[in-house]
Amino acid sequence: MKIAITGAQGVGKTTLAKQINRDFPDFKILPEAARLAKEAGYNLDQTATIETEFWLITKQIELESEGGKWVADRCGIDLLAYIHHLFPQESALIEFAQKTLVPRFENYDLVLYLPSGEFPIENDGLRATDLKFQQDIDQKVRDILRKHKIPFVEVVGSPKERLAKIKGLFKGT
Repeated sequence: MKIAITGAQGVGKTTLAKQINRDFPDFKILPEAARLAKEAGYNLDQTATIETEFWLITKQIELESEGGKWVADRCGIDLLAYIHHLFPQESALIEFAQKTLVPRFENYDLVLYLPSGEFPIENDGLRATDLKFQQDIDQKVRDILRKHKIPFVEVVGSPKERLAKIKGLFKGT
């Protein structure tokens, strides 16, 4: 089973992925491509370049190609949302992202969408803390889910409530 958690920065994706891994240790957490990009010296969010986005697409595909059970606290849906928001005039980048990422959405067995606005954005030195930017990305994520008819479960509430909802989903399978 492959679980993709999607949403803007700072909505609790990593926290939820760690909770799932803790309670269901057979699910490996995929590394977050954005953190790997930062470690490799790339700029992120509003300072990202087209080169960064091509690197992220390639890395995300590599990460999601892993077999077995995994949970991804960032996925191709998020990446496509950031590209659409940050580079709306870069048709070659958008076309490449669409052609390479969208077909892979079918590989997700479960998509968990975490909306923005539930928690303040923590400054971890990686994510943008701009609330307007978070809301814009959240809208792009929702647009992509709708446009590509991606089945998803919206997960809200405290971290404890979110995990309870996931456990309920697993009991139904």
